[in-house]
Amino acid sequence: MTYVRRAYVAMDTRIDMAGWREGASERELVQLLDEAAGVFYEVEAAATRFRPDSDVARIAAQPGAWVRVSPHVAYPLQVALWLAEWTGGRFDPACGHRLAALGFDTDYQTGQRFSWPGGSPDATFRDVELDVARMAVRTLRPLLLDLGAVAKGYAVDLALARLRGAKLDGALVNAGGDLAAFGVGPDGGPWQVVVAHDLPAFSPVELRLSAGSVCSSGLYARRGPNGAPHLWHPRPGRAQALAATVIAPYAMMADGLATACMLIEPDEIGRLCEEAGAEAKVWYEDGTTVETRGWRAHGVA
Repeated sequence: MTYVRRAYVAMDTRIDMAGWREGASERELVQLLDEAAGVFYEVEAAATRFRPDSDVARIAAQPGAWVRVSPHVAYPLQVALWLAEWTGGRFDPACGHRLAALGFDTDYQTGQRFSWPGGSPDATFRDVELDVARMAVRTLRPLLLDLGAVAKGYAVDLALARLRGAKLDGALVNAGGDLAAFGVGPDGGPWQVVVAHDLPAFSPVELRLSAGSVCSSGLYARRGPNGAPHLWHPRPGRAQALAATVIAPYAMMADGLATACMLIEPDEIGRLCEEAGAEAKVWYEDGTTVETRGWRAHGVA
């Protein structure tokens, strides 16, 4: 049995990939992992809001016009708009210009700043139209999209699909806490996943995963130059969520849900996850937590 692990940097995070196949050579597996990792760079080039040549930037530059886009933008945006509708705009992909104003405006690779000062201050997801059949997007008012809550999970799904197509016996892809796997681990059992949020008195959560995805979000993960959290919250609710972890069949959905669960009220989490076929746990600043009914079935320690 040959087992290989590789690490990459893309989408402003570390990408860890592992896979194995009985009878394969190490060189063959390295090539397969490297090829699968290429999807992160493809998605990043189309979906980033930090580069003037991305699809997201082209949409922002042409308000009112239909702009043809890559599937790497259309499909994540489709999920983001569904979550925005479900949450009544508390999850909103039309917030890129607001995040830029908070200081999240710098390309991690070049150090160059890219913002969109012309965004309408009251623009929301309802000002975004998506035609999936034509792979086209139109904004009704000037705005800058932010697909950070779904694009990374989408790339994880694509990378894992390529490894599945290569007929590996098992593989795991972890993009900075957005993780998906299939098959069995190199020890012959489910992949062992440990979730470790950077919170006071937090005990690591251990999960067993043989298929599907685990994605997390937390206010501690990234802050702007003035200390502002990376989540834009249009309407702060009754409870302040600090972190969320979601288990779902696909990483793109788990990725978006992890952010959405940070923005909605505790009593809404179960219904949202049930509609999406997911399980979740959310941690709050007052020390309380919320778990969906099926959370512990995944082997929480």
